[in-house]
Amino acid sequence: MRIIIILSPTNKWGTKTEYTNLRKFLIKDGYLRIAPEVFMRIVANRKNSEKHFRRIEEYAPKTGTVRMMRLTEKQYANIYMVTQEDDFQEKTVGKNCQIML
Repeated sequence: MRIIIILSPTNKWGTKTEYTNLRKFLIKDGYLRIAPEVFMRIVANRKNSEKHFRRIEEYAPKTGTVRMMRLTEKQYANIYMVTQEDDFQEKTVGKNCQIML
C-alpha cells in the first residue's frame, strides 16, 4: 500500500515556514518526493497508513490544503506514465516488483 501526500500551499504570511516544516518532516519520515508538491511512502497495511495520517495531521499547516490518499500496489501499477523516464524507486527496486515489508 502507498500513501500519496499532495500539498497546496497558500501565499499567506507565515505559512511558508509551516510548509517547510511539513516538507522536512515528510522527507525525514521516509517519504519520496515524486513531484514538486507530491510525496509518496510505502506502508505495510491500512492500519499503518492510519498512523501516518494522524502524524501528518499534527504537522499540517492551518492554511492551504494537504490531501492524503491511499493506493494499493495494484492501483499504483495502473498509473500511466507519459514520459518513459524511470524515477529513483523504479531504478532501485524495479518496475514490476512486489515489495516485501
